[in-house]
Parts: sequence; C-alpha cells; structure tokens
Amino acid sequence: MQQAFPPAFDGKRGIMEPPLVKKHYGVFMRHRSLSFCALLLLACGLAAAQTQTGTNPDDPGRKMVLERAKSAYYNLRTAGLDEFRATIKPNWALVLKDQLKADPEKGAAALKLLNGLHFSMLLDKEGKVTVTHHTDSAPANEQQRQGFDQIYSGMDQAVTGFFTTWSLFMLGPPPLPATDSKYKLEDLGTQYRISYKDGPSDVITTMGKDMIITEVKVNSAEFISSVRPQLTRSAKGFVLSGYSADYKPTSGQGVVKLDLKIQNQAVNGLQLPVNLVLDSVLDGEPTHMELAFSEHQVTSH
Repeated sequence: MQQAFPPAFDGKRGIMEPPLVKKHYGVFMRHRSLSFCALLLLACGLAAAQTQTGTNPDDPGRKMVLERAKSAYYNLRTAGLDEFRATIKPNWALVLKDQLKADPEKGAAALKLLNGLHFSMLLDKEGKVTVTHHTDSAPANEQQRQGFDQIYSGMDQAVTGFFTTWSLFMLGPPPLPATDSKYKLEDLGTQYRISYKDGPSDVITTMGKDMIITEVKVNSAEFISSVRPQLTRSAKGFVLSGYSADYKPTSGQGVVKLDLKIQNQAVNGLQLPVNLVLDSVLDGEPTHMELAFSEHQVTSH
C-alpha cells in the first residue's frame, strides 16, 4: 500500500504524475485547478447578470417573453426542496484503467487506497454547497498525505463548480435578466437574442421560440465564455441534463472546454443528479471523470 502512491504525487507542483493517473485526473490536481475555476467564473458571471436593475426600454410584449421563459423551467425551490445531502463516489477504476492494465498489482493497490476515500456533499437552503471527506486509514507518509489533500481540494472544486452552474437552471428562474432591467430583445425569426450589460461585461443569451436557452455568452476584459445547456422536457418544466462550455482568458493560459452530462432521478418526488460524466480539456490536456451521487437525504417544505 505504501508504494502505490508515492511515485504519483508531487506535493510541490500539486499534480499527480505518471505512472498512475496524470492522463485522466491531472486537471483536478493542478495548483490552481484552472478548469473548475473557469467553470466558477462562468457561473458567477451568469449569476451576477441576473441582478441588474433599471428601466426597460422594451415594450410589455417583450417582457412577457421573459416571463414565459422563466415559468417554463423546472424549479426545485418551487417544487419544495430546502436542502439535500448525498454521498459522492468517483469512478476510480476508470481513472486508473491504464495503470490496471499495465501493472495490475500496483493498480489494484492504488484502487483500494482510492476507494478508501469517502466524499459527501450538502446543498443548503441558501444554495451553498459543502463537500466533506474522510478516509478509511491515515496516510502512510507525507507524500501520501499531500496527495490526499490534492484530491480533496480537487473534488471540492469540481463539485462546487458543477453545482454553481447547475443552480442557475435548477434552483430558481433560468439565467435571464430581470423583466424590469435594461436589456435588448431581438426577434430573429426562429429564436430570440437577449443582450444586456453585467457591469462592464456584455451578456448575450440565445433562446428558441420554445423558450429553450441554447447559449449564454459572457464577454469581459478578463475572459470570453460560453455555456450551452442541454435541457430535457418534463411535466414541470425544462430540466438541466448537461451542458458544454468554453472559457478563454484574454491573456495567458487557462483555455478550457467542458462537456458535462447529468443523469437525474426522482428522489422524494424531486429531480436530483445521480451521475455526472465530465470531459474537459485544459490547455490541450484532456480529462475524463465520472461521479456517482447516492444515499440522498432530502429536506423539503
């Protein structure tokens, strides 16, 4: 067990090195975890855009478009959700598939060690997500402890980043400007284009006549980003079933592409995620990860 991880963890650089899991899990381990920071920036930019106030120059009929759109989306708060807890299990066998094939004995030892790390999360009444963890056994040495800490940090950013974006579509009205704010709504025939300012940033939302948001772009002095949600129809409104996203800083590294699929399931009558499949590319380096959510505990009103 002690020999399984020391070659894989570099505490100074904060990444997992060959031969174990750099190919599949290295993005999680980077010092800044840029892919999930980018995801948070995308989500925070969109969330901030919903707070704009002012006088709307558009006619009342255009306000009705936004009102219709907001009522077309599934809203967990309206459906009764206060908070929920769940356990989180990464698919470590997938992460280690190359190592298990190349060196089954060491791969099996590493898999056993990783399966001894346990994660859980809480989404509270305010929408804040807290990730907690524990391990079956203490780290065998300092290198292993640093490696565990990197995994804990990466998992926290991954889960928090996901729920920040998820919340925009599932915990309230979709990411659209307030009906009494300043915005421009254009009828393009088969779709609408909604343009408005979020402070110094420009936001452009494209939405079909069926009220399905197809893209939200945010252009700022620091980054250019785009989120393209995938939505599933339900009797209670559109449910987020995944999204793709791009994030490009105006200078430096940190170009990110994301593709995330969400499997939802009814838990106490509420649509909650039970599985995530994430593919990301950070500055040309691909990562694939799968997370399973189970043992949900729901508090509702």
